[in-house]
Formats: sequence, structure tokens, C-alpha cells
Amino acid sequence: MDERLHKLLAQHGIGSRRQVEEWIRAGRVLVNGRPAEVGQRVRPSDRIAVDGRDVSRRLARAPSLRVILYHKPGGEMSKSRDGDDRDAVEARLPALHSGRWLPVNALGFGEEGLLVLSNDGSLASDIARSAGPQPVEYRVRVLRPRAPDSWPELPTRIERAGETATFSAVERLEGEGTNVWFRVAAERPPRRGVLRALFDGAGLKVSRLLLLGWGPVTLPRDLPRGRARDLTGPDLDALLDLAGRARPARAGKAARGERARRTTARRSAGR
Repeated sequence: MDERLHKLLAQHGIGSRRQVEEWIRAGRVLVNGRPAEVGQRVRPSDRIAVDGRDVSRRLARAPSLRVILYHKPGGEMSKSRDGDDRDAVEARLPALHSGRWLPVNALGFGEEGLLVLSNDGSLASDIARSAGPQPVEYRVRVLRPRAPDSWPELPTRIERAGETATFSAVERLEGEGTNVWFRVAAERPPRRGVLRALFDGAGLKVSRLLLLGWGPVTLPRDLPRGRARDLTGPDLDALLDLAGRARPARAGKAARGERARRTTARRSAGR
């Protein structure tokens, strides 16, 4: 059975679909010794190399899906970049036997909270193409105005860079001292910089931006900053459902199920 090359590489954690397409255009991916083409389909018998390294044997193994939740500190990059010496989340993530962790949602430098990562590079693409709901919820800390009664009205709709961003809730919460927290919710993740623009436009300075919920996933209250945890059970099912997928059955469980079906069939035949 043939498969699209960029999808196959992404499913095995070699890179995201977008990264793989860029590598293909740059001539970094070879199929049977020849430069690959974007959209090319490959068969199990094809020899595939990335940056001169043969990955055919790795692609022949069925990938085991893992998704983790990471409590990202504000001073870390979601992904390391060449020439950028700022700390990135990779150093604190669990080790993988093969492949690498790729972010499913976006969380920029200076932002903290829920970062979802997977060893399947196509998961984020599948979710981005889905029409399912992707609500988000933030906690935003701002500096309190000098006068206690000088709070400006915050809109639930703003224009930025020619685009309209709409929020389902912008609510002021309790706070002490010079800082006050706001709850901000939206039906879909806003573009980067939109949240800060919302408060900047009202003359309020943001001192902390925390993502608590993204799609069907929420940041566990007991997950410390800089720590990761596997996503399992109904929460994982909900995320895969958003991507239009079913959770892959474990090999042992599938085998037991098949043996049970065969036993039932033999008993029925002997009646």
C-alpha cells in the first residue's frame, strides 16, 4: 500500500508535515537515490533517506502514538531554533526511543501553561484541518491601574493586522496588590500577539499570560512548571476525536480480542 511521503515521515516523528515539505523542496529527502517531490507517494519497498540517513527500516515499523502535556514556563521556547541560545522545552521532555516531540498547539516565548506535544508530526495538521471546536481559556495577569476605580472597559472584539479577533469572555477576577487576573476565553485559538493587543489597547500592561485549556484538554492543577505527563484515557480519546482519528489499539489487547472472537465463533459452530 502506498502512502504520501510527507505524511509517512510525520507519522513516525521525523518532522512535521510542513517541515518535511520544506526538506523535500530543499532536496534533503531522497527516494531510491533520487530527490523526492512534494506530494510523492511511496511504497514499503522504497528506500528513503533524510539528510543522507536511511530511515526506511524505521518507517517500516508501526509508530506507537504518544501525546504528553507539558507545563511550559514563560522563559522557554516551544521549539529550539538555530542561532537562538534561549532555553527550549526539549531539554525537559521525556526521552523517546525514536523520533522526537512535536508541538500540537502554539505557545510562544513569554507565554506559559499548557503545551501539547506528540511523537506523531501529523496530529497537529489533522487537528488544524478539522472543523471541530477548539476553545481556549487563559489567565492573564495585568498591572492594576493607579486609581482603584479607573478600570477601562475591555472589548470582546478587536481588529489587528486587518483581522478580527472575537472572545467569548473577558472577565476580571479577584487580585491583590499591584496585580489583577483576568479570565479570557475564545472559541478558537487567537493569533499570537492578539491577547496582549487586547489589553494594550485598554492601557493595561500584561505581566503574565497563562494558557489553561486548549480544545478538549486542560492543564492539570498538580502538574508543576517544567514537568510533563502522558495524556491517556478519555482525554486522549477526545483529542484524537478532534483530529478525526480513533485511538490505536494495543497489540496485546487486539490479539486478545481476536482470540476471543475466534473462540466465540468455534463455540457457535459446534452448537
